[in-house]
Amino acid sequence: MKKHTIEEALAYVKEHRKELIESLQACEEAPDFFKTPGNKFEEVWCSGCWMNNCLYDAGATEKEVQDIGFAHGQRTLFGDPYKWAVAYLNEFEENREVKDKPGIALADEINGIHLQVGKDHVAIAIEENSKP
Repeated sequence: MKKHTIEEALAYVKEHRKELIESLQACEEAPDFFKTPGNKFEEVWCSGCWMNNCLYDAGATEKEVQDIGFAHGQRTLFGDPYKWAVAYLNEFEENREVKDKPGIALADEINGIHLQVGKDHVAIAIEENSKP
């Protein structure tokens, strides 16, 4: 089975960027601050759209796409959205499921990896993003 790559996702987004951003702007569920041009959420949205299309092509159900999409959103809070979109898609195609499930347990895991809380400070470790 062919493994998907970040380069593949980036190429898709480059080709479809205008319509992807238009769909973000039209999404009533997305808060206005997510729609600010050039913010990180644009890349989360675009990489997620690519991932979702590929998941549907791979036979994922609506529920699977939603759950994987929410996990992707959680992972990309501090992570590279393209890296996680590719990882989740490849995992689904290989196993017909994704280990991560959206919710509190995943949030706790992510926070444990990316947040260091001291007596008088909080340090955040953020993955470098792939370049769109």
